[in-house]
Amino acid sequence: MLTLTYKHLEVDILSEIWQRRGRKNMANSIKITGNGSSISLGEKSVARVLFDSDTPHDSNARATDYVLGMKVWGKILFDIPVSDDPTLELAKWSQVPYSKADCYRRVDTEVIHAGQTVREYTLTDAFVVEYSEEMNVEMGADTFYLYVRQKKDENERVTINGRSGIE
Repeated sequence: MLTLTYKHLEVDILSEIWQRRGRKNMANSIKITGNGSSISLGEKSVARVLFDSDTPHDSNARATDYVLGMKVWGKILFDIPVSDDPTLELAKWSQVPYSKADCYRRVDTEVIHAGQTVREYTLTDAFVVEYSEEMNVEMGADTFYLYVRQKKDENERVTINGRSGIE
């Protein structure tokens, strides 16, 4: 439980640091589609996104066995109707067994800074590695953590687009 608490505390600390540095105009949004349904998480929900490309640490060269994934930290919004709660749908997706095709979904992530899209990540066949929710009365913050990975034999289908710097 301490690990989960740490992950969620990290959201609040990093969000505070970014706001103090004047990064209030950054936003993240995520859309997850598959099996005829859609889950949308907007800038009010998504606090932090981490794209991850991981090669085995004992490798001395680029390995064929690498992992592409995304970690998302965010806030659970209870001031919306239950039918519109995207985190409820995330929790349900995290329970879909590997034997069902619906465990793999498309995850589109957009990072916006100063009104401009600076990164777009697309995992075409992502599955949930870890999902957790923390209801913390003491802190007054209800948070979630989502870790998804691309299906290994579909890594070449992952796309990353965007821009950086001043044009």
